Amino acid sequence: MAESAEPARDAVDDSVRITAADSVRITCLDSARAAVATRGLGGARGGLRTSADESVRITASGSVRITGRDDSVRITARQDGSVRITAGQDDSVRITAADDSVRITARHDDSVRITAADDSVRITADDSVRITAHDDSVRITAREDDSARTTARQDDSVRITALAA
Repeated sequence: MAESAEPARDAVDDSVRITAADSVRITCLDSARAAVATRGLGGARGGLRTSADESVRITASGSVRITGRDDSVRITARQDGSVRITAGQDDSVRITAADDSVRITARHDDSVRITAADDSVRITADDSVRITAHDDSVRITAREDDSARTTARQDDSVRITALAA
């Protein structure tokens, strides 16, 4: 007796389980969705790889964590204005624009470096901006009222303040 390809009308579980010893390739003409249960993909030890010709979207109601085998992370988005986010084993994070015009590097020592291609730096915010060095030796504060304050050294021996006209 041949089995029907149609799902049973009484079926409660509409999930699909694919188990393979090596790898599985799923190709769709329109869109694809991949999900892994908390117990793992069929108990397999290998990783889950999702690829598409145009774009891939990962959506989660909580947080998303992508971790490489050696605890390093590399996220690369290409085509127009690609973005590279790399987190190394030393807990540093680097965000780089496709043309290297902007590099944002956050290091494990809580330091942050923002560098433009021509070594200039521009920081723009709608409200106020505050830049503070690790040991509070340099402070640059720009406020909504267009006032600016620059303080250097821990003893505040150099202070430059410009107020709105």
